Amino acid sequence: MAKKIIKKILDKTDIDEKMIAEYKENKPLYDMMLCYFKCYGGYVLAVGAGCTFSASLLWGTILLAAAGFWGWKVTCDCMPCKGGNTGACCR
Repeated sequence: MAKKIIKKILDKTDIDEKMIAEYKENKPLYDMMLCYFKCYGGYVLAVGAGCTFSASLLWGTILLAAAGFWGWKVTCDCMPCKGGNTGACCR
């Protein structure tokens, strides 16, 4: 039901075409932004964990674990471990 409503709304507008055209026009910029978010998002989570520890030990620990997992995942995607590429991420 919700998919039909969203499809009907998008069919009435050209927002999706404009978004795709904007992305294609500025593809290198958006790709660079996504790459930096992927590479440095774990640091943002780690800082958030440090700030959250004073308010809630549980949420601070959850954010710290998420930052560690993010760092491990990005490292393995950018390094030869687990069949990743050879370090060509975020050049």
